[in-house]
Amino acid sequence: MEKFIIIFLVSTLINELLLRTKLLPSFTGDLHQKFSSIKSVPLTGGVILLIFYTYFFFNNNELIYFCFFGIFILGILSDLKKIISANKRFLFQTIICFSLAIIGELEITNTRIDILDKIISNEIFNILFVTFCILIVINGSNFIDGMNTLSLGYYFLIICSLHFLKFDLAFDSVILIYIFLTLLILNLFNKLYLGDNGSYLIGFLFSYLLIKLHLTNNLISPYFIILLLWYPAMEILFSIIRKKLKNKSPMLPDNEHLHQLVFKKLNKKVNKKLLSNIITALILNFYNLNIFIIGSKFYNHHGFLITLITINIFIYLISYIILKRI
Repeated sequence: MEKFIIIFLVSTLINELLLRTKLLPSFTGDLHQKFSSIKSVPLTGGVILLIFYTYFFFNNNELIYFCFFGIFILGILSDLKKIISANKRFLFQTIICFSLAIIGELEITNTRIDILDKIISNEIFNILFVTFCILIVINGSNFIDGMNTLSLGYYFLIICSLHFLKFDLAFDSVILIYIFLTLLILNLFNKLYLGDNGSYLIGFLFSYLLIKLHLTNNLISPYFIILLLWYPAMEILFSIIRKKLKNKSPMLPDNEHLHQLVFKKLNKKVNKKLLSNIITALILNFYNLNIFIIGSKFYNHHGFLITLITINIFIYLISYIILKRI
């Protein structure tokens, strides 16, 4: 508890300093901002996470740290509108993720799908597949970062699930819980946003953490890892398909994601943006909490986990169709 208090106080101080210096303000006018607040809120989620990552988890592997720092800087440049082109951001993301896959010796060894396993048995294809998976998580994390506490709450649930199962992680789960709880509280009260720097870094961190877990624990089904990341992955994959069907570029942002549709319907009744924002995140994270609880009981049962993932996809699609029609 002492560490949590220190982390919270230091985070609050950093956040206040950055707010006063206006180095990373959230500019009114971004698509996501109209769903939360019109006041200036610092985009300091990634700054705080990187500081504590450096302090608690830096293990003298400068090359891996350079990858983490690189994705953070890319997010900063995106937040500051220095890299406006989505294609350029995606290119830099790909380079950094590809580098992490090689430097971190990340690989996916067994998907339980014979055809895919044959393909990824080739080292080059495996690296490309890992890169693709990390890109999905990074951008999916960014897509769900439109409601206060949604993205942070989601990953908080993941780290709590892993801690509950007592898996041997690449990072101290208790410290991560303290860090995410701190960010969650500040985000809940609209004191900070993740920004691209935070959402990129979180997606990057959990990709690394979960792939390492996959490599070091053969008892864990790869579909349990997919289950933990199903929501951000579903958001981006469905968004790509949805935009392609409308002949729109999948790189362009819009406000037609599931959480945004839920928000719109809620706000018509509540008519208070921040409250509707938080309730939306609460609904979606409560659903995922129950999914994680169920999945955690069957973390090595491939068939059951595949069924659960399929149910999630079905519920997502049905909910989306209903919300679009009403």
